[in-house]
Amino acid sequence: MPRWIWNSAASLAMLTALAAPPALAEGERLVMDRAPSGHFLVPVTINDTGPYTFIFDTGASHTAIAQPIAEALGFVSQWERTGDVQSLTTRFEAERFPLRRFEFAPTGPLGLDAVVVPTDPDEPRPVAGLLGADAITSLRYAVDFSTGTLTYDADAAAHADGRVNPIGLLLAEARLLRGISHINVIIDSGSARSIVNPEMARNVRQRSNLIRYNINGVDDDIDMEAAPVAIRRFQIGGLCLDSVIALQADLDVFHALGWNTEPAIVLGMDVLQHASVTVDREAGIVQIDAAGDGIACSR
Repeated sequence: MPRWIWNSAASLAMLTALAAPPALAEGERLVMDRAPSGHFLVPVTINDTGPYTFIFDTGASHTAIAQPIAEALGFVSQWERTGDVQSLTTRFEAERFPLRRFEFAPTGPLGLDAVVVPTDPDEPRPVAGLLGADAITSLRYAVDFSTGTLTYDADAAAHADGRVNPIGLLLAEARLLRGISHINVIIDSGSARSIVNPEMARNVRQRSNLIRYNINGVDDDIDMEAAPVAIRRFQIGGLCLDSVIALQADLDVFHALGWNTEPAIVLGMDVLQHASVTVDREAGIVQIDAAGDGIACSR
């Protein structure tokens, strides 16, 4: 039977002009480099080869690898081991490939069963894959998105601003200080922009001009006209922002999570860059605080 897994909006084929991968920090911390797109980049070695550049992706339950990279490591497509993948834009079936020695952190090499993402072998491959939740072995970890620092064995979360769902996704609740009191949130560092569903857009001020925007799923790219949505006085956990300019899209992921009739947002790096997130898997909770130039709000 196929397993229900997730991957986020990061595109393995379309990201361009990414920075060179950074070196590991000492001890239990990994310092990631920020690409011009806003994503964080992690250098990994696989079976003692590499390094390969992966995107740090809290919106992916399982690590994913581009098919040409997998083939260079010995993958042969036979469609014998597969699983269902839910991306932001669609659900599809993908093959799996075991990565015997996947190494990027002070915790040492891991064995991962990666999702193989079909990509055009003739297209440039600035990134090799997505680093998913299954690659983080610590029961408690913290991400300071303002500095790109991933800390293993972090302190326990002091309070719950969200939860860790059974497959490792980070779900939370947000609100508008003078508006919507409950907004469903998926924390997705693989998405450069925050995206709201139509139900939320109906409740906030929407700008009249349209822009062209690509929503890049792991299996395809959708070029759409999106209406920017001005969100005022947004609060999630201990982070308050006076203004967020999100995009509206009726993404498949909102329907998959059962949020199509409730206000919901995919929280991307445009907002996460102001946040620090503590993930406490033991307690099953997520704590969200202001970081860097983010504005802390009273709890």
